This record gives sequence, C-alpha cells and structure tokens, in this order.
Amino acid sequence: MNKKIKTVLEELLKLMGIADFSVEVSQSDEEKMAAVTVPQEESGILIGYHGETQSALQYLTAQIVNKGQEKWERIIVNINGYRDQREAQLKQMANNAADRAKATGNEIEMPFLTPAERRIIHMELSVRPDISSFSEGDGRDRRLVIAPKAADQDQA
Repeated sequence: MNKKIKTVLEELLKLMGIADFSVEVSQSDEEKMAAVTVPQEESGILIGYHGETQSALQYLTAQIVNKGQEKWERIIVNINGYRDQREAQLKQMANNAADRAKATGNEIEMPFLTPAERRIIHMELSVRPDISSFSEGDGRDRRLVIAPKAADQDQA
C-alpha cells in the first residue's frame, strides 16, 4: 500500500506541474503518512490557503488508493511539514483564546476553521478543567467557541 500511495502522489504532483519533489510514506497505528518535500517556492501552491489544496490532494490520493479496497486506509499528506506547523499554531491559538476567555469571563468565537482544525483545538482544550469548547452553526458558518466553565454553568 505504501508504494501505491507514493506512486499516486508522484503522478498527481507531475500532473500539477511540480517537477522537483520527494515523497516518503510511513505507517502509524491508524494511518499512513505521506511526507512530501518540494522547493519552498512550490510549497505555497501545493499547500493553498490554510491547507485547502493540501487537503484536496490528500482527499484525491485517498480516493484513488482506496478504490476497491475492503478496508479504508486513512492517508495524511504533509507538504514541507505544514501540517505539523499548523497544528502547533492552532494549539497556541487555542490556549491564547482560552486564557483570554478565562481572564474576561467572555466566550471567544474563533475564525473559520476546517473540521480537522476544530478537532485539534477541541482535543487541546479538553485537558483544561477551566475551559469548555463547542462548535455552533452549519457549513461554512460553523464556528468553534471557547468559554470559561463558570460561564457554561451560569447558562445551564
């Protein structure tokens, strides 16, 4: 399966006009991780706004690789370490917003985040006993809200 992932990603990158790249595929317990390395000037094109192009590339790769398979393999595409950098950035942003919510006693509404990004923030804040996080709204209007626990108890 790793060879198939590598082959599919290499072909997609070539079709996108990317000539200089390397693809390394590794396995964790739950997923396959495809680390793509490209020259810095190409990375912005492949990552896209807040990782949207990277997510699309990941989706296409998973669809092609898993077609006809009995068991669906989760495939993660990480271009030039962007996914790791973005996760660290989201965790920092979550904790900063949580600290503001705790200090002011007000709920903090986060800007638009993808479902995966909202999950990272929910997981990061789940260990904080003083903070709760929840999502509200639908579709592109769905937002993550960070609130101090005392504010939640007052609303109940």
